Amino acid sequence: MRTIGEILSSKRKELGLSLDQIEKEIKIRKKYLEGIEKNDFSLTSESTIVKGFIRNYAQVLGLPPENALAIFRRDFRENEKGQIIPRGMVEPLDEKTFYITPKITIGVGIVLVLSSFIFFFIKGYLGFSSAPALTVNSPTEGATFKEKILVSGKSDKDATLKIDGNLINIAEDGSFKEEIVLPRGDNILTIEAINRQGKKKVIARKVKVE
Repeated sequence: MRTIGEILSSKRKELGLSLDQIEKEIKIRKKYLEGIEKNDFSLTSESTIVKGFIRNYAQVLGLPPENALAIFRRDFRENEKGQIIPRGMVEPLDEKTFYITPKITIGVGIVLVLSSFIFFFIKGYLGFSSAPALTVNSPTEGATFKEKILVSGKSDKDATLKIDGNLINIAEDGSFKEEIVLPRGDNILTIEAINRQGKKKVIARKVKVE
């Protein structure tokens, strides 16, 4: 995008006018006009004066003054000392801008590595110190059976599973299924899972065989 200085300079040359002619027409000294065309506002510290110069300059060239001022405000602003400078030189001072630096990148990387280490350490510790998972889908509490009883559920694939003290195979996905025979009447069925650390989880179900 062109700056206000480039636009005014281009329009003046298009009209075949010299800076001396513009100076005589709007009574603004040539050095100020040159500064505006070069976007150098160091000769004039007052922003109101600069805006007035731009307004008059644009008007004599047949350009809408308000449009010219809008372009000027887009690219320049006034700092605390009243100096007109490019927006890019002051906005970082006024707004909290976050920049990704090599130091931040390294710091984030270290935090991620440490977080991953801590996560897996805690996960391993909990797995080591806690009892194995055990879910019994069948039989349900108080269920009644005619003869054989289907015992099914899920546990840790590395656990040792026992039903009433008898070892039962666990599938690779941790599931198990076994049919057992119990005497007629009320029975207490005990399903037990034991991990390698000897931690145990037991589920007991009361069932009836008719």
